[in-house]
Amino acid sequence: MRKLLKEGHIATIYREQDYVYKVYDPLYPEEWIDKEIYIHNLIRKETDLTVLTLEKKNAHTIKMPFLAAPSLETTLFNNPYDPAWHVFTELQNQIHQYEGFDLEPAHLVFKRRLELSWLSDEIREIALAILAKLPVQTQLCHFDFQPSHVIQTENKLTILDWLHAKQGHPMMDIANTYVLLRLQNSDVALHYLQGICEMTDYQSNMIYSIIPLMAALQLLETDDIYKHKVLTTLIYDPENTKVTLMET
Repeated sequence: MRKLLKEGHIATIYREQDYVYKVYDPLYPEEWIDKEIYIHNLIRKETDLTVLTLEKKNAHTIKMPFLAAPSLETTLFNNPYDPAWHVFTELQNQIHQYEGFDLEPAHLVFKRRLELSWLSDEIREIALAILAKLPVQTQLCHFDFQPSHVIQTENKLTILDWLHAKQGHPMMDIANTYVLLRLQNSDVALHYLQGICEMTDYQSNMIYSIIPLMAALQLLETDDIYKHKVLTTLIYDPENTKVTLMET
């Protein structure tokens, strides 16, 4: 029996017995589906990370195993001091230990995306200036790493949704996770930032310096006017914790 799990404007996800099917809109480019499968299978084969095996069923459908376990989202957002936060940040740090994969270079992709964007000249220049100053690195970066994309089953942590993965500087990936969390809960975002900085050699001021870049890129991913206000605030004031979706 088919059970609807999630319905979105890009894809519908449903479960049928032990498998999940991700059915994309007919206008969604087939090459993007091929890219998603390629990245997942590359990470699964070339790292020790636990990643789902994806199978292309047709031009618009991906099949994957069903995981009968919740993500870390509920646990971590209900308790910013849960020990699972250490597991979450450690997992992201583990991702960044890999490098040299045949993935798109984040610097080039982001530069092109910003240059061709509809962003104002001022915001575009702020983002491009940050990108130009950041050293080019080739570490594995998820670029959509958040608690909802980590599933804990027994003693394994499965990382989902690698479509946006690229080779790049870990600080960009960390800043991006901060922005994603900041859109949901500023206290949770701050706790994450403190934890990841304690685990790595990066200081919070270093991550804050990258946040305007990642906030500008996130602006291009949403048409939500409330998120736009928060993201725009972070571009000009990356340490701001007062402006939230609830207050906009």
